[in-house]
Formats: sequence, structure tokens, C-alpha cells
Amino acid sequence: MHKTAINVAAAVLVHGRKVLLAKRRGGYLDSLWEFPGGKLEENESAGHAAHRELVEELDIRIVPGQTLLVLEHQYPDKTVRLHFVSCRLSDTPENCLAKTTKNPEVGWFSPEDFPLGEFCPADRIAVGHLPWKQIISCEEGNE
Repeated sequence: MHKTAINVAAAVLVHGRKVLLAKRRGGYLDSLWEFPGGKLEENESAGHAAHRELVEELDIRIVPGQTLLVLEHQYPDKTVRLHFVSCRLSDTPENCLAKTTKNPEVGWFSPEDFPLGEFCPADRIAVGHLPWKQIISCEEGNE
């Protein structure tokens, strides 16, 4: 039986050559790392969903950029279509870093130091397909 894929936005938020990751809460993927984000609402763009979810979940304000990668992944109970969106901070880096360093459920990682063994399966696949040189160099140009 073919199921309709659930569209999910995933924020690729880079600051100082490090990427923000969050741990999932609940379900069989509990405590695994992922790019923060969430489900798209009806008629919502991936960029808007990434912004909305980061404000709701982490109280971080971002400016979404382009979609870097769309990846469909089949889990045992559902299919997800992840839209990985390049993002930059609209909040001050100091405010954002203060919020995230107090929260044990989030962390800043260099791509080469990602905890791949503790990643959600779809996010782990995406790590190998995202254009990290482009992502990091674009962020360095914004600092």
C-alpha cells in the first residue's frame, strides 16, 4: 500500500563553521540527533516551516534560504520527504548561542564531528549528500 509522504522541513543552520543539531523527543527515534525542523502545514513553504519550527521548539529566529536537498525516506510506519533548507541567524549569535548552550537537547557540531551513529536514519543519509563546502563558505561570507 502506497502512503503519501509527510513533508518535513529540516533547518541547516550554520554558525562559525558549526551546524545546529537537535535530539528528537518521543517515539522510536527518541534521543537521536537530527537537523531541527518539523512538518509543513498545508500550503506552507519549507523555509517558512523551518522558521516556524525553530521559533516554536527552540526560540531561535532564522532567515531561511534555499532548499539544498529534498530526500524521501521510508520508515517502517511512514514515508517522510525531508526538505533541507539553508538557514542563517536573524537573532544575534550571542542570544542564539546562550539559548542553545543551556539546552542539553541541542548542540553545535562541525560536519566532520557529527555523531553519525546517533543520527536519525534519513538525516544520516542527507549528511553525505549536502554540499558542505558551499554551505560553510556561504555562512563565512555572512559573518
